[in-house]
Amino acid sequence: MTTAGKGNLPVEYTSLAGRAEEIAEGLLGLSESRLVTVTGPGGVGKSRVATRVAHGARRRFPDGVWYAELSHVADERSLVAAVAATMGRPELTTAEEVADAFAGWRALLVLDTCEHLMGPVSRLVEAVLRGTGRTKVLAVSRVLLTVPGQRVLTVGPLPEQQALALFVERARAVDQGFELIEATRPFAEEICRSLEGVPLAIELAAGCLRSLPLAELLERMDDRWPDLAGSSTNVLARQRDLRSLVEWSHALCGAEQRVLWEALSVLSGSFPLEVAEAAGAAAGLPEADVAAVLCDLVDHSVVLREPTADGMRYRLLGLYRRVGLARLDGRERAPLDRTPPPPPPPRTPPAPRVAPLSPREAQVATLIAEGLTNLQIANRLVISKRTVDAHVRNILAKSNLASRTHVAAWVTTEDTSVRL
Repeated sequence: MTTAGKGNLPVEYTSLAGRAEEIAEGLLGLSESRLVTVTGPGGVGKSRVATRVAHGARRRFPDGVWYAELSHVADERSLVAAVAATMGRPELTTAEEVADAFAGWRALLVLDTCEHLMGPVSRLVEAVLRGTGRTKVLAVSRVLLTVPGQRVLTVGPLPEQQALALFVERARAVDQGFELIEATRPFAEEICRSLEGVPLAIELAAGCLRSLPLAELLERMDDRWPDLAGSSTNVLARQRDLRSLVEWSHALCGAEQRVLWEALSVLSGSFPLEVAEAAGAAAGLPEADVAAVLCDLVDHSVVLREPTADGMRYRLLGLYRRVGLARLDGRERAPLDRTPPPPPPPRTPPAPRVAPLSPREAQVATLIAEGLTNLQIANRLVISKRTVDAHVRNILAKSNLASRTHVAAWVTTEDTSVRL
């Protein structure tokens, strides 16, 4: 029950790191609009923000705040049944009957996880808003509803300091003796940066401190963080590991959206529309259609928009890039990677191979030969620069070479076996 005495708003079991701006925007949105849609990529905490907004607004709704979680709902009939059960009115069987039940109420209906039910949810929301003048709707969805007049609240990754605060708080929850000291702070900061401020990823990583020291967690983070998983029974199954979270978004996309997602995955960092159009065209999409498909990916919270002084740029979070890259085989990826080849490096006599390179070291060596800096390699492989630096040191030691230039010459002119 809510504090006002009606409804079924969930209790919050953990604190919410940051998000003061988003919560304030959500509360303002509910005062100015009858429909607010909270949207953003998977794992950024949309449901937590929406729940906090609903708690903050509950006194405005004397007839209650009614919360329905829809992840297990498959169709329009079961959607109506879920909302009716939430209201304690199981006899309601149509959207119009649900709307009639809200008639005369001053209530808030919270619909969580709507993205796989765009048509049914949009029709239900329209019926509720049309049938009553004082009930409002707060929806949580990776994909925007198709209801006119919705106010959009976008939730993105946490800023660095808020991400670090969340990591420390969750680390202390599993290890009460955890302290962030001068020697360990850089490890925690690098973990949060590598996870790009995604709260779910940060919480799952902090949970690993039950069995791993901080430095070892960082060392393992680059190659394995998509498979971070938790065991809490208080979260949905697909929210217990990061890869499943993103695969859910991939499944919700249409064929053209998937093609463009995968094509854009070879691009590191942010990029302008023209680059997206070139990548989409290389993947077989009509270049004139790419802008519209890109907008679809933005609406699906797959691609993030980044306004800059030079115009709009776009970006995929690292986890979304990894999933996209995993779906590209070598034949598909080659024409999409438009990094211009560098001038041939100076030839140098081959050095004796002291030890074989690991697959990742071979990958790094190949990218060195393409002329990429360590930072560019980190962006390309979606790993930290610190890890790339370590791989380069290992390559130099194993190959008995003195510099990156020698590595490039070795790869391109003498030892093609390091290529993957």
